[in-house]
Amino acid sequence: MVQAAISGSMRIITMMVLTRLLIPAEMGQIAVLGIIFGYMQFLGALGLNHASPLVIPEAESEGQQGRIKGFVRKSVGYILAFSGLLALIVLFSVPLVLGTSIVSSELVYLVLIIVPFSSLEVFLDSVLLARYRVRSLVGGRIVFDIVRLVVSVQLVLMGVGVVGVVIGWLASQLVAVIIYGAYATKGIPDPSTVMKMAPVLAFALPSLVFQAIDVTIQSIDRVILLHLTDLSSLGVYDVLLGALFLMSFVALAVSTSLYPVLTNIRLGLTGDEDSGQELGRVVAALLRYVMILLLPISIIVSLNSGPVLDMLFGSAYASFPNASLSFSILIVSYALWGATYALHSVLRSMGEARFFVVVGLAVIAFEVLGCWYLTQWLGLLGSALIRSVYILLLFLTALGRTRQKGVSGLSSVAVSVLKIVVVSSISGMLVAFIAPTDAFGLLFWLALAYLLFIVMLFAVREVNELDFRLLKSLAPKSMHESIDRLRRLYFRSSADPGPEI
Repeated sequence: MVQAAISGSMRIITMMVLTRLLIPAEMGQIAVLGIIFGYMQFLGALGLNHASPLVIPEAESEGQQGRIKGFVRKSVGYILAFSGLLALIVLFSVPLVLGTSIVSSELVYLVLIIVPFSSLEVFLDSVLLARYRVRSLVGGRIVFDIVRLVVSVQLVLMGVGVVGVVIGWLASQLVAVIIYGAYATKGIPDPSTVMKMAPVLAFALPSLVFQAIDVTIQSIDRVILLHLTDLSSLGVYDVLLGALFLMSFVALAVSTSLYPVLTNIRLGLTGDEDSGQELGRVVAALLRYVMILLLPISIIVSLNSGPVLDMLFGSAYASFPNASLSFSILIVSYALWGATYALHSVLRSMGEARFFVVVGLAVIAFEVLGCWYLTQWLGLLGSALIRSVYILLLFLTALGRTRQKGVSGLSSVAVSVLKIVVVSSISGMLVAFIAPTDAFGLLFWLALAYLLFIVMLFAVREVNELDFRLLKSLAPKSMHESIDRLRRLYFRSSADPGPEI
């Protein structure tokens, strides 16, 4: 969770600097390269990053750790070969599709050099996570973000432009591969038996299909926006989406941490009504915490989107046609995206493969049609609206499927969400009413608004026993006595301490 917050913050800082050094059209070029890079990064990994959490714990439980090193070595070979093949395909196809007026061939070639390293980084990241090498993983990611920030900004300041940003990507990927590679198989003996990759690939390749669908969903609106408008519109839109990565990281951290818990609970259930309620209590708690973390920030910022954009990225982005309104819509929808990701984690723990393919293909079809017409009509705002609608569709289908699988009691979260929306809106309107005119004043009032939100959660009796237990588990022991006193004071006037999880 801490690493996710640091990574998200580093990305926002990087964009804050670059948007003041590069014009929106140049940021649009970076967005085009990012789309190519995003596809190749995950396709090149061949889905083996999804296989790591299956293969590695299984080998460890059977006392055959040597198989892990064999798995890693063979996977690296497959990834290098396949990512190299992808690079050759893109080398000949991208100039034909994009031409040289959007991005130069040199920039595309530079991105293709990064691809094998980025695919290896994705895979080795999953290996460390599967081995619970959390310190190495977190340290590597922080160094990765720092290198990308420093190298990119320094080269842009030297006048290299977009090329400097891409070189920053390359430098960070090289550093990540070196760090992750050093710890991925550390302490593991050489394999005594041959690692059979056929069953591993049989699991990995379908996962690659799901990931390709997910990347496609998140790229279509940007591709259509570029086709119907220009690089400047795409640059502004991509910056808006980049500012929301922090929210995605938070939802990812919370949901991923509960994934093994959900799996263990599901394996122990009997399939009756009580079992569905037991799992439902855990899922409801997951959704509630995602909403508490994301919804107040999104509502407070959305009510003050113009000043926030101006503070973060400058007047060129805050004053761009429909940028502030689009940002307001997107940031609220990304809070819902956090809840959607949580529900998808639940469904993945249940082995729901076909659901993701069917829903993903349907959303792609909707997105293509919707973006084509709305973007022609509304430009940047049309793309933002379509993204918000498909996030809503993903949430509703995930919620419906979760209920079909017997998970009950999720409606209890609705009352919590209503309270969060009301108190967040009050806090956000306070900042809008005061209308601070400088960056320091805006930051001060935004922080005060969030503090007011927390106080009002106590006032509307939304805090429960589980919240205090979680707070104690996170806080140092020196604060436990103070937390206990606050808990006793809070529950003195209430006989209901909330749900027991």
